[in-house]
Order: sequence, then C-alpha cells, then structure tokens
Amino acid sequence: AAINGTPTVSTILLFAIDDDFTMYFAALSESYKAKALEKDPGFSFSKWEHDKMYVQASGNAHPLEKPEEIEAAVDKLATAALGIENFWPPVLQISGHEYRVYKLTLDWIRIRSLSDKTIVEKNSKFVEVPLR
Repeated sequence: AAINGTPTVSTILLFAIDDDFTMYFAALSESYKAKALEKDPGFSFSKWEHDKMYVQASGNAHPLEKPEEIEAAVDKLATAALGIENFWPPVLQISGHEYRVYKLTLDWIRIRSLSDKTIVEKNSKFVEVPLR
C-alpha cells in the first residue's frame, strides 16, 4: 500500500493463511493501514521465525464485504490467535471501534530455510513457491 506514492509499513500481529496461500487479517477501519489500502491494495510482507524459516510475499488486499465471508475469516483469525502466546489485543473485541477484515491474494511467495547458519551466500537460498 502507498500514500502519495510512498510505500507504507504496518505491523500485522494476527493473520491466518489458507492452504492455497490466501491470507486474512483485520485492521481498524480508520487506521493508517486501512486508509493506505483504500488508495492502493498492493501489499507485501515478510515473516521470520528464528532458526526455522523466512518468508517473503506480495499481493493485493481487499476488504471482505459479505457477512458469511467476514465471519469465516474472523473464525480463522480467532483460531490463529490461540497459537500466539500472550496475544493482545483480542481482535474484533475492542468496543467503540470498527474493523475491516481483509483478504490478501498473493501474487508471489518465496521461502528460505533458516536451519543453516550461513550469513554470506553466493546464490539465493530462497525457494519460489508457484501460485495458482
């Protein structure tokens, strides 16, 4: 996402991913993140898990509109929250705020194992994952 041509960076603590690499997350409707996505749905992210893997991906995020799709995505987010120790805030339970639930369809994804301890490498150790 970008505002005035400048890429934005936002933290997403809670997300869920389907088997087909479709990702879901929620954001406050009036947040900087949501406003940036309204102007430009382009979205990139990276996820690092120490000594396990590093993932980079990019795609487009669009808010879900149908109540049944929102409910299904919120259920996925709630399940994902169960696996995060000391997770806060409880998404979609903070009164007085409205949330949008987004669906991110990935254009590309690449993964790198972090099981080795190589710092300098001559060739990329990322593996491209074919999508669709």
